[in-house]
Parts: sequence; C-alpha cells; structure tokens
Amino acid sequence: MAEVYQYMTQATAKQQIANRLFDPNKVFWTDAELTLYLQEALHTWNSLTSYWRGDFIFSTRVGVIYYDLTDTTNLPNTLRPLTLHDTDLYSIIQYHLLEPVSWNPWTGESAQFTPDDLLEAVSRRRDEILGVSGCTITTSQIPAVSGRTALNDKVIDVRTMFYIPAIGSPSVMWPEDIWALQSFQISYLQNPAGTPFMFVLSTEPPISFDTDRAPGFAGSYELITVNAGPVLTIPTPTLLSIPDDWAYVIKWGALFDLLSRESNSRDSLRAAYCEQRYRMGLKLLSQAPAILAVRSNNANVPVQIDAIAEANRYRTGWRGEANGPPNAVFQSGLNLLAVAPPPDNGGGNNYSLTVTVVENAPIPVNDADFIQAGRDDLDVILGYAQHLAAFKMGGTEFTSTISLLERFLKQAEVYGLKLKELGEFTTTIYTLAQTEEFANPRLPREVMDDASS
Repeated sequence: MAEVYQYMTQATAKQQIANRLFDPNKVFWTDAELTLYLQEALHTWNSLTSYWRGDFIFSTRVGVIYYDLTDTTNLPNTLRPLTLHDTDLYSIIQYHLLEPVSWNPWTGESAQFTPDDLLEAVSRRRDEILGVSGCTITTSQIPAVSGRTALNDKVIDVRTMFYIPAIGSPSVMWPEDIWALQSFQISYLQNPAGTPFMFVLSTEPPISFDTDRAPGFAGSYELITVNAGPVLTIPTPTLLSIPDDWAYVIKWGALFDLLSRESNSRDSLRAAYCEQRYRMGLKLLSQAPAILAVRSNNANVPVQIDAIAEANRYRTGWRGEANGPPNAVFQSGLNLLAVAPPPDNGGGNNYSLTVTVVENAPIPVNDADFIQAGRDDLDVILGYAQHLAAFKMGGTEFTSTISLLERFLKQAEVYGLKLKELGEFTTTIYTLAQTEEFANPRLPREVMDDASS
C-alpha cells in the first residue's frame, strides 16, 4: 500500500509512547516491545473501524468456483492474507507477563509458565474463536458412500453440502432431522439409491451425518465447513487461522487462561480484564465486514454479492451451471468467495474481478516508515499502545490507564459514525459479510450474542 499519510514515523511513534510511559530511554520497555504494542494498536484500530479499505484484482480460473481471500498463491494481490503466526502472539504474551522473550528454547527460569502453557492456551482460544465466529471457512470433498459418513475431527460446523455425482450435475443438500424424514418420508430407509437431497446431523454421533438415500453414482460430497486450526508445535511457527487484525482476540483469551491458573500465576484483576476484552473482540469479530463490492473488469460492471445459502434457495442449480462469464458472487465467512457460473476461458482471456475489501492494517516494517493513520486519530492510537504497555505493571498502575482504552473505543465509534454518514447504504455494504450467517444461522442470533458476551 502506498504511504498516504506522511506525518509520523514508526520511530517517532515509539519514542512518544516511551515518553508517555516516563521511560524515554526505553529501559523498562524495550524498543522491540514498543514495536509490538504499536502494531497491535494499529491492528485493533482497523478491526474496530474498517479504517483501511482497498481494491485488488484477481483472475478467475476455468471451472474453479471457490476462491479464498487469504490464498496468496492463487490470489497473489489479495489484501487480506494471513501473515501472523502463533509465535507472534507468544512474544507479546511474554512481554505482558514479564517473562523472557524467547521461544525455541525458552531461555531463563519461570516459576509460572512453560512454553506448553502458552501454546495450549493460544490453540484453545483460537479454535473457540473459529467455532463461535465462523470467520474462516474451508471447502473440501469426501467420497460419497452408502451409510453413515464420519468427518475429520477438525470439523467444527458443517455450513453447506453438495452432492457431486460422477455422472450428472451437482445438487445442493439440505439439513434435516430424523423426525422430519420419518414424518414426511416414512419409507426413507427404503429409498432406492439415487440423488441424496438431505443430510442429517442433529441425531447422529458428533461429526458424522446420514443422508435420506444412498448415493446412486460414484462421486463425492462437497462440504463447506468451519474447521479447527492446525496443530501448534513448539519448533515450527504456524499461521493463525484468524484474520490478522483480529489475532489480538486470541491473545486476550489466552492471557485469561494463563492468569486464571492457581498459585504463582493467578491474577484475578487482570484475568477479568482479559476475559472482558476477549468477549468484546469475539462479539465484534462475529459482526466484522470483509468484502464490500465486486466488479467485473471484463464487462466493467458491478457483480451481485449474496450468501451461498441464498444462492442455494433462489438459484438452486448454481453449483451445476455450465461454464460461462461469472455474473454473481456468493460468500461465506470472511474469506470464502464463490463465483457463478463456473468461469469459462473467456475466449482465451480469463475473467478478472476487482474486489473491494476491508484490507489488513498496513503495519510499518522499518522505523522510517510512516504510520498510516490520520492526524486526528494518532493520539488515541498512541494512547492505546501506552495502555497495552502498562498491562505488565498490573494493579493500580495498569487500571489507571483504562481511560486510554475508553478514549480509543470512543474515537473508533466516532469514526464508524462518520462512515455511516458518508453513504446512504454504508450499513448494508458493511454487513455483506454476515449475510451467510443471517441466511444460514448456526445458532439463534440472541444465543450467538450471548456466546460472545
């Protein structure tokens, strides 16, 4: 991203934070530590405001329906890649806990924590966030066979399922339960093999499903699911499965776990604060925007955006349409985009789509890089970084900085109100990423809110 704002460099910002902390020589807070607090402040600011927005172009591939906005291989220009690793969180957690900042191996003696404590806390909270928010969606295919089908134990939720026969067109499958089948299809157990139209999860053992009839042809089931993240190991950094700007939510949840343990590590005051920040972040992530608009460069026209669930209802055969110029985009979660119909070769030139998204916060790499934020917002960003730095002091020294967090949140709210006034349909655009959750809810909305409150 080009540097739009050229007012304050990263070096200047860190020095100002150090001055606010009355540590101008960076003795108690090192330069590397202040860098992490400034970066988290920028990530958090973007997560609350959708401050940084941009366009990127990608080319469709013949017959390929699904595109992952975090996939830097097939979408090299994406503005929403996953770049943060679990080790990035361990570093800032160690600073927060006044532990030696090292990982493999963890040098120094700790009477409170082991590397495995941090690893397991991050892993647990990451997977909980994925399950509650459904922010990252995965597609996969498994063989279509007779009888009950067991899923991989990484599957958290099944969002959509299609039957892909070896002969014939793909068809959508609808979630149902045994009561409905035995009430309206009394002889469903005697149904001849053919095209399954329904799958049953609610009365089956966990992560398995049955269908209303056996598949009549060799083929596969195509699943759109929420999956747990990869196993974390101490030697190898692993990409987080959460959008970069929301990785801090994992941190707060992990810190709650670590500070709620018994004996030396217990700190009830800071643990309660961490849980509150975790729940607030989880609720906001469940309502976060991602895709704002899509345009076809080939036809130079806007492309309709809707939920995959709505396409299944009102464009039922979309998954099996003949290849052609894409004229609609369907999305699920914050990362998955599907095009319909499946693209053809465009007469020898692949189709290109311009996608407007809430992009990852631009994080300065070098001290000479400028902070990409308006001058009216810099004060609260630096103040929030000061608040993060004060966490390791604990007690009244930390709680006295809560007002900086409150100012930060208030300014984010003000920016959001500005956005709403800039366009009549801003709210509609910024809720596009949630249309799948509204059309195909995993929980009643009030329960979703309670789960993250």
